[in-house]
Amino acid sequence: MNTKIIVYNKEYIDNYDALKQLCLMMNIEIILINNQMTQNKIKDLLNNKIKKSKKKKLEYSVIIFSNVPSLQMDQILTLLKENTTLCLKAIVTATNYNWTFENIYLHLLEEYQKNK
Repeated sequence: MNTKIIVYNKEYIDNYDALKQLCLMMNIEIILINNQMTQNKIKDLLNNKIKKSKKKKLEYSVIIFSNVPSLQMDQILTLLKENTTLCLKAIVTATNYNWTFENIYLHLLEEYQKNK
């Protein structure tokens, strides 16, 4: 299985260059997505079957982990703790694999707002 992370709004991740280097060292592929890709299902993003759609700007950065071992995920999460803006995070599951990126984003945002 390929180890990947999906990243949205990388410009809001303070230490994105360090994240990129860490992923390179750990052989984790980074899939960068933009506003025209938020309507794609997670499975399509992971399988490089990306379609562009109407632009939809989402406010926060997001990182979605796919098949990332826990030790490597811990290293990435430690790096992201220093971020000055909100970065929503998720792990691909059997349930959300068929969701659109935007649906995961809205679900994460709702959870964040409940737990603030």
